[in-house]
Amino acid sequence: MKPCHLICLSLVLSIFMGCAAIFPRHAKFTSKNVFNLKPGMTQKEIEAKFGSPDRTSVMTMGTKTPNPWPSLIYYYDMRKNRIGKDKHIVYTNTFYFVLDIQPPLLRSWELELVYPERK
Repeated sequence: MKPCHLICLSLVLSIFMGCAAIFPRHAKFTSKNVFNLKPGMTQKEIEAKFGSPDRTSVMTMGTKTPNPWPSLIYYYDMRKNRIGKDKHIVYTNTFYFVLDIQPPLLRSWELELVYPERK
């Protein structure tokens, strides 16, 4: 491969990687959307609002209380760290659903990254 082809290829890859770092992974997490969250929302309502989660897990919550409950957890990985060698997730928005009620209902949430509204 000629050196000029390598230079062009590296420029194209650099631009592509730069765009991937700038655009948010879940752009639907805006101040307008998150202020409409309410305990008791269904799993389907959360998915309709924010899309499918990046990861899910099931765990028992309230283990130090008299009545622990099974919980479904949705993880939305918001942004990866691109500084240094580590490429780990730096912000995750998390939703906790009560599983012993059908359909699973939202109990609580933790938001680490919300994007401002664009005008």
